[in-house]
Amino acid sequence: MQAETVRTDTSPTSELELPIWSVISFERVESGGINYAAAIRLMSELETRGIPGLCIVTTDAAARIKTQG
Repeated sequence: MQAETVRTDTSPTSELELPIWSVISFERVESGGINYAAAIRLMSELETRGIPGLCIVTTDAAARIKTQG
């Protein structure tokens, strides 16, 4: 599931605004390459669906996670 990244017309003033974040669960990387605000929204949506083990990490860290299968 790819979440929409929030973009602004100005340069990012914080790493939180950069698309370097991913949302992971116990089972997989749910989405990556999004900014922190989009990650929070996605995490909230996934929590509503009952997906366990949600966490926001950098996309670099998420790339090291093996998908269970």
